[in-house]
Amino acid sequence: MSLTHRERVQLALSRRQPDRTPVDMMGNASMLLDNTYLRLRDHLGLTPIPPVRSGSSANYYDERILAHFGVDFRRVFLAKGSAAANTVHEDDTFTDPWGVRSRAIGIFVNAIDHPLHHAATLDDVEAYAWPTAEGLYSAAGVREAAYQLYHATDYAVVARNPLSPGFLDRGCNLVGMAEFFMLMLDAPEVADRMLDRILEIYMGVYRMFLEAAGPYVQMVEVADDLGAERSTLISPAMYRRFIKPREQQLYAMIHDLAPEAFLIHHTDGNVFAIIPDLIEVGVNVLNPMQTSSRDMGAQQVKDAYGDRLAFHGAVEGMEGSKDALVAEVKARIDVLGKGGGYVMASCNHMIDVAPEKIVAMFETAVNYRPWERQ
Repeated sequence: MSLTHRERVQLALSRRQPDRTPVDMMGNASMLLDNTYLRLRDHLGLTPIPPVRSGSSANYYDERILAHFGVDFRRVFLAKGSAAANTVHEDDTFTDPWGVRSRAIGIFVNAIDHPLHHAATLDDVEAYAWPTAEGLYSAAGVREAAYQLYHATDYAVVARNPLSPGFLDRGCNLVGMAEFFMLMLDAPEVADRMLDRILEIYMGVYRMFLEAAGPYVQMVEVADDLGAERSTLISPAMYRRFIKPREQQLYAMIHDLAPEAFLIHHTDGNVFAIIPDLIEVGVNVLNPMQTSSRDMGAQQVKDAYGDRLAFHGAVEGMEGSKDALVAEVKARIDVLGKGGGYVMASCNHMIDVAPEKIVAMFETAVNYRPWERQ
């Protein structure tokens, strides 16, 4: 049985066995950092193309590479709005449209000034110059791009996450991580007002996106880093008090506007304790399945939640040998892909990965079909 890319993805994300495990690249948390991308491009003998964005450490989206590896997904992107540009300062720092000032150091971007650092009252929150959805993004051309991908190709069409920081991430960016954690404890009404303002903007962004693309997409990306290596970043109780209600509202709207789409939620780390909550708010696919984190072993998570949730990512061994990477890909498919429910992809962005390893990783995934031997 040979399936189209879209049929394969829909079967896998519905937790049914496809002909082969779908593969993904160049989506939320599965990009190639520029040096890795450029080496792979040259290894494949491809000519240079312009980046799709700037100011990031992963600026390229290359359809030719996706086609070469048999990637089953294609993305549609929101355009930047009229007020989306960063302000660059003389000291090589920059301020983003949310007012957060940052400095790029190597592959990392570190916030150095949090505009709501000293916010202590509701008036402080309301006095802040919040961005607008229409200023941040534009849906110009989105419907046409999504329509073209849906009708002219057989790929699974994905609404690419325009808002990498989720509710917890954004609160920490605006206030400072430790300070936002304390704000939730000491002044919950102020934290609530901030999160409600963030929710209002996020709903506006996804509304403009999916009113245009919703009928044509099979997956919608969202993100919020809720886990650390050993536990959730905040307690499950705090997550349920502050973050979950906003997720519930945003994700319900997303499902309304893209009723045929699977919702994929990116979060690093150990989130085992709140996976039932993520399922409850409408998450269908968990990314990146960081199996090296405590309680996130592939078999443990598959046994506990594989009847209600699909998994995306999970391949972490980029720094070891090529043989070890190939063995890891097979092991992830053996467990997470059994009976469907898995998309093979890197666990996070590929930071410094040799082209030969990337080739081996994807060639293994598209050819490894252990269920055919059973």
